[in-house]
Amino acid sequence: MITTAHRTRLRNASAIVAITALLGCGSMTHGATTPDSHSLSGKIWDARQHRFITAPELLRKLAAADFVLLGEVHDNPEHHARQAVILASFVQAGRKPALAMEQFDRENQPAIDAALAAGADAEAIAVAGRMDRKGWQWAGYEPLVRIAVSSRLPIVAANLSRRAARDVAAQGFDQLDLSPATLALPAVWTPAREGVLVATIVEGHCGQLQPQDAGPMTRAQRARDAVMADSLLRYRNEGAVLIAGAGHVRRDLAVPLYLRARAPGMSVVAVEFTEVQAGVDDVAAYETAAIAGSADPAFDYLWFTPRAEREDPCAGFALPSRR
Repeated sequence: MITTAHRTRLRNASAIVAITALLGCGSMTHGATTPDSHSLSGKIWDARQHRFITAPELLRKLAAADFVLLGEVHDNPEHHARQAVILASFVQAGRKPALAMEQFDRENQPAIDAALAAGADAEAIAVAGRMDRKGWQWAGYEPLVRIAVSSRLPIVAANLSRRAARDVAAQGFDQLDLSPATLALPAVWTPAREGVLVATIVEGHCGQLQPQDAGPMTRAQRARDAVMADSLLRYRNEGAVLIAGAGHVRRDLAVPLYLRARAPGMSVVAVEFTEVQAGVDDVAAYETAAIAGSADPAFDYLWFTPRAEREDPCAGFALPSRR
């Protein structure tokens, strides 16, 4: 008879196999177009010490941090594979961090908690959390949720819902459940940060958005980052691992900024999973320039991966017309 405890051991054994496979041979998944023959693919760059480190060394460093923020490109399966490796390594080291995910909206936290209490599997958690399976490509995130369920880790709905973000964009931070001061929204912000965020949002809209029109979107982005930080701070004792887009984990601009303002004694580590580009072998070309005057790099570590196959997001892109 296969007991629940035995199933858990089997799942954890699978996680160990996944860790061993990744540490030993690079790519674990299919569907990426850039070959692993790229000189940087699979390498890890320590942005503070300006040197390459090994995956086991990175895992040891992450295990000592309170909050580990994993910045992904959402549609890259290699990024999800490495996230699962990191989360499984925490469990194998005896830690019980919360798994916080941008892919779940905060309003669905009670349903996720109830599902976990009832012994739900990963699929049932996705249903309870109302994950947009197609939009988020659930297959990439299911292994993470499965590790959390089998290891009895808290699963945290970290994101502000689209509706709440629209309210903030249109009417300001007072639309949030917590005050802007509590979230440290005014305390951390500067004109330099606003300028960089505006430029990032303009670029994200394929250059078709005018900088003077970006204000509502910067408010929504800042609100998301501050709310994600608040979600993590509820798990100070055991720590947390955040799964989010790379833009949300920038030390000089996003979630780490709010974590440091509200919990200055806690350690925060930001990892960017970085897609390699054909013919670009210089690490400096991939490093995101930090905000002027910031003593921190934008990310603590860059973990280079193959590039996922995707269409040009700006091909045929057009902003909605105003009437």
